[in-house]
Amino acid sequence: MHALTKRLLLISLTHTILFAPLLRAANSSDNEPPVSQVQPPSKPPLSVQFTPPPGWATADASALPPRVKTMVVGKGKGNFPPSINLGMEKYQGTLKQYLKIIKAINDSQGSQWKDLGAIRTEAGDASLSQVDTKSEWGELRMMHVILLKDGIIYILTAAAKKEEFPEHYKAFFDSLRSLRFNNA
Repeated sequence: MHALTKRLLLISLTHTILFAPLLRAANSSDNEPPVSQVQPPSKPPLSVQFTPPPGWATADASALPPRVKTMVVGKGKGNFPPSINLGMEKYQGTLKQYLKIIKAINDSQGSQWKDLGAIRTEAGDASLSQVDTKSEWGELRMMHVILLKDGIIYILTAAAKKEEFPEHYKAFFDSLRSLRFNNA
């Protein structure tokens, strides 16, 4: 795998990877099956997806952590291309409780997290938040759409270098709003 792609995956997935163990420890037992095996009783499994910006490439799914279902990568000016990834995490609390946990984690890491309020997606109303964090590539900005449905948190994350983020804002926002469920 290309070195830049590996570095991009590392930064883009940092929040998903860091949040998963902390949230699991706070909200579940060690005997629970992975989220990919969890299905709501008496309902067909849900397939979640979003519409990526035109021309963006899909990352190699085998390189993604288990809780990250897909990632797309665009072209940026520098050494950190913009990306969008979709993660899932089993969670038994409320969305408000989940956001408090995320805020605490970001505060403890020195990242600037902001709750931007509600966003209407094709899957329904969700939370929109923003994180500014420092990395070896400079300051990064991430926007998260977080939706809780049937005991599963869905996190759609758009990431880019902070100074490049405004150039991608429309494409990011369109993709974030396109989050939707289809019956599998």
